[in-house]
Amino acid sequence: MKHIDSEDPRLTAYALGELPEREAVVLRRLVEDDPALRSALAETNALAGLIRSGFGEESLELGEDRREAIRRAGRIPRPENLVSMQARRREWIRPAAVAAVAAGLVACVLWVLQQIPVGENQVADLPEGSESGHREKARVQILLRSAPPSARPMAGGAASVPGTSREDVYEAASEVPSEIAEKERLVLQKLWRENPEAFIAEVRKAARKPDLADLGSMDFLQDNPFVSAEEEPRSAVPIVSGRASYHLVERFIRSENTLPPRNSVRAEELINHVSYVEEGGADLGGIKLSVEIAVCPWDSKMLLMGVLLRNESGKVISGDTVLQLEVEPDLVRSYRLIGYAGRRSGEDAGGVSEGLPPGRSNYVLYHLRPSAPEKLDAQQVVARVSLDAGAQDGELVVPVTNPPRSWSMASNNLRTAVALSAWGMVLRQSPFGGPLTHLHVGELARGALDTTDSSDLKRREALQLVLDALPLFEVDPDGQGN
Repeated sequence: MKHIDSEDPRLTAYALGELPEREAVVLRRLVEDDPALRSALAETNALAGLIRSGFGEESLELGEDRREAIRRAGRIPRPENLVSMQARRREWIRPAAVAAVAAGLVACVLWVLQQIPVGENQVADLPEGSESGHREKARVQILLRSAPPSARPMAGGAASVPGTSREDVYEAASEVPSEIAEKERLVLQKLWRENPEAFIAEVRKAARKPDLADLGSMDFLQDNPFVSAEEEPRSAVPIVSGRASYHLVERFIRSENTLPPRNSVRAEELINHVSYVEEGGADLGGIKLSVEIAVCPWDSKMLLMGVLLRNESGKVISGDTVLQLEVEPDLVRSYRLIGYAGRRSGEDAGGVSEGLPPGRSNYVLYHLRPSAPEKLDAQQVVARVSLDAGAQDGELVVPVTNPPRSWSMASNNLRTAVALSAWGMVLRQSPFGGPLTHLHVGELARGALDTTDSSDLKRREALQLVLDALPLFEVDPDGQGN
């Protein structure tokens, strides 16, 4: 406030006592040094005094002349001609009552309409936005489908489960035109290849949309049984898995505070919710493969074998890539693919995840039953995992040798995968869990969590979800849907 003239509004504010104290101090010094400002301030003070005096003498009562003017302007009769308001009240009571009754009827009709259930197919048939409704329905169903394809069937691999087909595993709603469903499938397939994180975000969003009652009515797909190693020594190892089951399970536990229905749980999708870093193993042009075998922590007569495929090649590993497991019948009596319910390894179940994008991993677990316990200690090749990436890239073979690791020496990758798969088996009430209970699951999850790096937040959150779900088994151990 270095310069101020007599027209400055702050001078008026100062005269009326409305200027902040800091500015008032500065203005007071300027007024003392400037005769023009002192003169203007004196005039303002005089005018303010006249205004205050005038308001002080003003009568707040309306005189008769003013009252008469107001009556004439409002066409209100003089006091002696005022009429009773009772008649006027009677005049508006009837239309007001009619209006109230009409409003009540309209409200009742609207309430009744809200109570009428409208099926999803009825919503989809609405003229406006029907195509967008079909697209949204197809999109959600594709994102939540039970499983993507693992690898192409191969000669000598496991045969298809009788009666199981692409339509059995996933059947699109009949009201969704096939061309719209196929278009959405191609769009999501491209998203998975180009931006896996965005695809997973879409899966997470879709998992929050379905009605919980609808999820409980889904068909239950049977777990894969043990396969005779002598009859079927080779099978294709899945190279991708779905993503929806983890988010559905999390929704039930976190939002509904209840265990999920059995049919919404897929062990392979729980396992692969987290990312696995390749530890050692073999490398074929950035396609990394490692295998680990250890004694089963809840049944010492069984073995668990983890197969980790990680893509650091900079390109998508297509569905043409063959990842094959071959077991030695002399050492392994039978084996079982954990997860991928409703189909065995090598069976194509359709889907959008037809390849493994760069930077992604897929972890597959096998349950092995040795042919004789005494053979476990010998240094022998129990199985081989081979990767055939085509003529240009060549083939990679990783032998799996005895003796297996004790569980205390298992890596964090195997500990995490086994904890999540065991959780899935207990949630599904799998007949192949043997003595496995939720108490074992808790011990496995704690052991994996204790050895997980603090920076791997996604893995820690998944293991913590397992631990947070344990009290629900005590509250209602048989409360899951079929």
